[in-house]
Amino acid sequence: MERRDYLELMTGQIRCKKMCPVIVKEVEDHIEDQKQAFMAEGMKEEEAEKAAVEEMGDPVEVGVEMDQIHRPKMPWKVIFVIALMQILSGMFAAFFLKQNESYGYIAGIRQIFRLAMAFSVMILVCYMDYSWIGKHARLLAGSYLLFMVLMRHFFALQINGAVRWIGVGGFIVSLSLMSWLFLPLYGAVLYRYRGEGYGAVLKAIVWMLLIAGILITCPDLVMAGTVGLSCVFMLMLALEKGWYQVAVTKVMTGIGISVVGVPVGILAYFFFFGAEYQKSRILAMFAVNKSQMMEGTTLGAVRELLSKCMAVGRATGVEDFWTGDRISSADYMMLGIAGYCGILVMVFCIAIIAGLLCWFLRSALKQKNQLGMVMGTGCTALFLIQTVVFILENLGGVGNMGIYCPFFGTGRSGMLTSYILLGLLLSICRYQKTAPEPVIRSWRWRQRSQS
Repeated sequence: MERRDYLELMTGQIRCKKMCPVIVKEVEDHIEDQKQAFMAEGMKEEEAEKAAVEEMGDPVEVGVEMDQIHRPKMPWKVIFVIALMQILSGMFAAFFLKQNESYGYIAGIRQIFRLAMAFSVMILVCYMDYSWIGKHARLLAGSYLLFMVLMRHFFALQINGAVRWIGVGGFIVSLSLMSWLFLPLYGAVLYRYRGEGYGAVLKAIVWMLLIAGILITCPDLVMAGTVGLSCVFMLMLALEKGWYQVAVTKVMTGIGISVVGVPVGILAYFFFFGAEYQKSRILAMFAVNKSQMMEGTTLGAVRELLSKCMAVGRATGVEDFWTGDRISSADYMMLGIAGYCGILVMVFCIAIIAGLLCWFLRSALKQKNQLGMVMGTGCTALFLIQTVVFILENLGGVGNMGIYCPFFGTGRSGMLTSYILLGLLLSICRYQKTAPEPVIRSWRWRQRSQS
């Protein structure tokens, strides 16, 4: 059998067609090596060619074997865990919303329906090939930033002086939470700039400042810090991987100083020059006992309820806190679990979330595809930051910062964006062995590779 016929028959058995060029090259290399070995033994070139092809074995069997190796594999175990989290979240959300007379049964049913729709979106995104984002990184990122600016200026809803929400045709979504979708685009931009030196680092910082600037104008300093910190993590990971051929230690030190200095400077500014309510929130954030707390604050109510929680069972007087307006079921679902079910149940839920996020982070860092690696770590970093702050809120460590938990939140916007990113993470895991590196290297990178 001729080499061409052999390869054609073999690739016909492979369902993931985008992997065919990679597999063909792998098989051709084996054939060529075996051919050279036969020629070294005294065979003529044509005879050695045929013998090398026959040595590979049956093309159908080889193709089926290659298909099994390089086929996208669904991470069903992880999907099962996410589904379990959804069931728990839906049950708790429906129960807590029912406890509050201002919401009732309808809100609980609506929450379950939203979870089902979000899960469907996650599965749909999971089946999509994420690598195409890398081929159009700057166009997609720039278009998305422009879209957010237009939404911010033409469709924003002003609530209490803030414009964090947009309304289009009666459909209201959070502009702040929409910024989450920029993170995978930012990862693709970082990948696109490989090999461009200090200029790449500068351009990466500019992209970061653009998304942070949009969020600051809303204003939403918490989300600006969360998204900005996730971008910083992705940039430092790219630097650690040696993508830009710069003095890594010096650049990372400068970024680290900025990451610490900027938040401290912002807190100091609002404490000394901000409004009274801003000073009060900062003081409450660092309060460690009742004497330091202001009477009637949400933080005080959270710590009081937490002090009454038992290991298992309902806390005394939990209804007084939960059915009123002092504690929101959307922001303090973990606290509600501790109050109605016990601290051990809350710890169990936190442990599942932590295990799931650690698995995503480990899986992303192990990705051979560098684009998938940086996109996956960025999305996971965002989830980790949001979850940690959410848990701190529910434990009375910080005041209400408007953080959305990816798994135990009730908001429509946060749920949609969270599950889109979860679908992207699952797609990265699914295509772990099948996604070749996108050919998007800059001319400088190619020039260095050829020299």
